Amino acid sequence: MDSTCDRLKQVMAWLIANGEASSQREVAMQLGYTPSSLSQIINGHVPLSDKFLNRLTGLDRRIDVKWIRTGEGNMLVTGSGRMELTSDDEDMEFFTENTKGARFYKQGDKLFMTVRHVPFAAYGQFVNECDNLEPDFEDWGEETYEVDHVARGNYLSFEVRGDSMDTGSRQSFEAGDKVLVRELDRVHWRDRIRYEDRPYWVVVFESSVLLKQLIGQDLEQGMLTFHSLNPSPEYADFTISENDVRHLYYVIKKKPRQMDF
Repeated sequence: MDSTCDRLKQVMAWLIANGEASSQREVAMQLGYTPSSLSQIINGHVPLSDKFLNRLTGLDRRIDVKWIRTGEGNMLVTGSGRMELTSDDEDMEFFTENTKGARFYKQGDKLFMTVRHVPFAAYGQFVNECDNLEPDFEDWGEETYEVDHVARGNYLSFEVRGDSMDTGSRQSFEAGDKVLVRELDRVHWRDRIRYEDRPYWVVVFESSVLLKQLIGQDLEQGMLTFHSLNPSPEYADFTISENDVRHLYYVIKKKPRQMDF
């Protein structure tokens, strides 16, 4: 029979293969551990705690704690995972919904995610209400994006406003574009934010909701530095304290604004 360490390694491999994380390092970040601490747990150098297992099952509720500890049963609990496929319309089939309300649909061999969309007209409301987000704001809609895997986490869609991130290139952002973003929980900020891999972020602070490039993090001082792609002098880099940041969302993909001719 596999050891507890072997079973934990199987869980790590499954989380990565299932798209919950790109590497074991990212799993550690999501769990609130350093990569070295996670490695010590997986390799049996420190005791396996209930706290760790609770965090691990928080990534996917199907993970069976009893199986991890004893090897009895299966890694995933049957009957509590993906929902059965049900017809949504002629072309789309509902597939599943994650714990944060993002819905997934299949269309042929393609997968789509539908999330709550915050238009720039509702940014003020978002700032005022973002500590207690509700899914049924009347001026919020929904937006659907093509994705490559079912994912956990808190996803939203934002509409871009202004021209601070617009350089006229395909890599920049212009007013009316929409972006799919995923929230990075504050517990993960203490481990260095991988902004080289995820350069663009929606940052919520004070009364502002801004799309910017994250270019620096001072771990000792708890400071974040943001950059605008537009080189105009009015869009200078700025640094703010992590204590003043209410939410951070990294950009997954962009949907260019629709143009009618």
